Amino acid sequence: MYFRKSKISKSMLLLPALLISACGGSSISPPPLNPIVEPGGSNQPIPDGVWIQKGFGRALDVQAETIRRYDYSRETCFEVETITQTDLTQIIAIESVGSDEFIATEDSAALVFSKRDGLPPACTDNRLITENGPVATLNHFTQNFSDYYPFFEERGILDWDERVRDAKMRVSENTTTEALVNEMIGLLSELDDSHVTLSDGANFEFTPGRSNLEEVLVTGFENQSEFANINEYIGVQFQRLESIRNSYFDDGSVDMAGGESQDVFLWATIGNGQVGYLQIDGMGGLSDDGSETDVDATEDLMDRILTDFANTEALIINVSINGGGELSVADAIANRFTTEKIPVSSFQAISYDDSPMPQLTELVHRDLSPTERVSYDRPIATISGPNTFSAAEHFLLSMRALNHPVCFVGEPSDGVLSAILDKPLPIENLQIGLTNMIVYDHTGQNFEVSGVPVDVEAVTFALADSEAERNQAIDASLEALGFGALANSESQANDCSLTEARSRLEISAP
Repeated sequence: MYFRKSKISKSMLLLPALLISACGGSSISPPPLNPIVEPGGSNQPIPDGVWIQKGFGRALDVQAETIRRYDYSRETCFEVETITQTDLTQIIAIESVGSDEFIATEDSAALVFSKRDGLPPACTDNRLITENGPVATLNHFTQNFSDYYPFFEERGILDWDERVRDAKMRVSENTTTEALVNEMIGLLSELDDSHVTLSDGANFEFTPGRSNLEEVLVTGFENQSEFANINEYIGVQFQRLESIRNSYFDDGSVDMAGGESQDVFLWATIGNGQVGYLQIDGMGGLSDDGSETDVDATEDLMDRILTDFANTEALIINVSINGGGELSVADAIANRFTTEKIPVSSFQAISYDDSPMPQLTELVHRDLSPTERVSYDRPIATISGPNTFSAAEHFLLSMRALNHPVCFVGEPSDGVLSAILDKPLPIENLQIGLTNMIVYDHTGQNFEVSGVPVDVEAVTFALADSEAERNQAIDASLEALGFGALANSESQANDCSLTEARSRLEISAP
């Protein structure tokens, strides 16, 4: 899966961090301007030769039906597996194949592979990893982060190379796997990036990402004396917050659906049907019985929801507690609000291919296309915040690009827009995930780390006490949409919801 979704539990002993366990030089041939194609790729065979994914450290050596997969950096290379052409089509969808590059997709995102004369040097000399000891594993682990992770400075890690040198001094061929894992966790622990992971696929998964939701709840619990059990405290807090939210809704208008518990989507109306309210708590896990894909389930749900909102004058979409999930699900929601194909984002990555110095790969662009199904063309306010992650942030990028009145309310999102680049390690079952893509919105702005910004600031998640009666973000949304009276306010509508086309800070795309 391209982007990953966290499971948000309301009654765990300590609400865990929202794991998103969901991104050159003249020699680089640029990908097409818009490499995403319509669904239904060709899945034609890849011609013989070596194909590399620049900025991702992946290489395919194709010989007829046999494909040898390599994972490489400047200084290390690891042969991951040998698969068939058919196996490859189960991993990625081959959309087009040319003489110099082929385009594939995974969860609506483009993967560009370029033809080259041979395997990268690290895969053909004594840097090829042929044993699975702790030293080789640590070398491959650290070199991948050194080559492909672009956000050390933004995340406050200014001495990565020094940390790596110290770790290597503590690791030898006699180091146990447990001690090695602890060294790697120590190297990652201060990144605060939920798209960085270390796991063995079965027994543990570590991420250095920290959750605002968890911090607020734990701090609140520690600063009170009414409850001795944090489970009980968390349950009561969510019950109060949900009661406040539900007080806005018209009687009998609330509905819920999506997933096994039928609770991923919640929708209702406010003010005797004047304003629709749609809360989306995940961009995945929507199929309730496995008989249809999450995208198909989303399409059916959006038909149902927008039909219910046919007579509303405006809409609030709340993704303030959304752990992300599938990019294709986010697109299936956002495309209900556009009548034309629009560019919504682009990405590039760091590559050392054919150069000792880092080079940025060519931009890969992403578009949002309209749907022929039920759509919505009235003013919208979206609510987001620090608990809005990953694919949910890409939903925000799509909404920012609409030629449609949309106002953004709440707080900046978490700032983990890159997909997770998964890389296996030499020690069996160990795997890392890292953030490697520099993602831009339609104007060329990058919100990794800082988060997607808002127009109107409002607290999106705060502890509720016995005197709390209002939801700040819903009130601010109603005011921004011109329904201040429903928020017991005389405030005028915010201009951001009234323009026919959005006008945001325009900067030159890279």
